[in-house]
Amino acid sequence: MNRKVLFTMLLAGTLGACASNGPLTGADRDNHGCIPSAGTTWSQVKQACLQPWEAGIRLNQTAQTDGAQFVAYVILSADGTQAEVFTKGGTQVLTRSFTQDGPQWSGKKMLLKRLPAAWELYENGTLTYRAEQAQ
Repeated sequence: MNRKVLFTMLLAGTLGACASNGPLTGADRDNHGCIPSAGTTWSQVKQACLQPWEAGIRLNQTAQTDGAQFVAYVILSADGTQAEVFTKGGTQVLTRSFTQDGPQWSGKKMLLKRLPAAWELYENGTLTYRAEQAQ
């Protein structure tokens, strides 16, 4: 077998091995131009594509669900009047108000509290996520 034929066979085999059934990482974009395969999602409060785990405040689930431990991420608007919450159940934008205990953000079935030493997220009245704040 001559070198040219061998090279063509190797090249064809290599290219065939690179083919996949799904889009390449970075080749998919949503209607906002975010790249889900790279972990970016649209943030309503920032009006930008971002990765919640890099831009947000991480809250840990207070109890395990079926042996799994989930996290939530909170992104605050520049003026602090809105908080966007990313959980395993989806995304929700909450609106700020003030209480005797400090600021809180509320929305449909969610309440986010910023306490002196912690962040707490309640879903349907139950504490589901929490993060200690650095003092």
